Amino acid sequence: MKGAIWSTLFICLFMLNSALLHAQTHNYEIRFSNHVIGNVTAHCKVNGAARNISIKSNVDMKLLARFNLDISCDFDNNILIRSKVIKSSGKDGDNKTIITQREAKSYSVVLNGQKSVLNTAEIIHSVGEMYFMEPRQITKIFSETLGVFLTLNSLGNGLYELLLPEGKKNVYKYEKGTLVQVEVSQTLGKAYIIRVS
Repeated sequence: MKGAIWSTLFICLFMLNSALLHAQTHNYEIRFSNHVIGNVTAHCKVNGAARNISIKSNVDMKLLARFNLDISCDFDNNILIRSKVIKSSGKDGDNKTIITQREAKSYSVVLNGQKSVLNTAEIIHSVGEMYFMEPRQITKIFSETLGVFLTLNSLGNGLYELLLPEGKKNVYKYEKGTLVQVEVSQTLGKAYIIRVS
């Protein structure tokens, strides 16, 4: 009887451990001028060769900015198959939806109903992945929220600079391979996304 209990307990622990290896959730606070103005929850689920990344964030800066951002990415054999980004603010004309879908030898990018084609056969790395892996030796990365490739520079010591349109830069900081902070350039100044759990 004791053997059966220990065996059942071992199997349960093994299954729980396997589930933990295949699903990760990271939580972050968004800070601006020493105030918490929002949060980010990044979740990655792996099922065989398939991987889904979802990132949900909300920002509330009272009268200045208020929006929710929902990003979902599906990978198969480490190739992006589809991503969908929904930005909602509650204001007419300020909402945005962008869907990137892999086709035969290219990707279609549909931004608020306007379709364009991205002439690349495979997207291997996306910005959403940066919440779950340090982008060592990656110099070009796909932005789900913009529908374009961006340049990524290693600054050394776990720091990476993502070059955005209009000359802005975000800096990602990793400690022991884990993303602990993102310094975000914006019109009003710098905001920080800081890991809390």
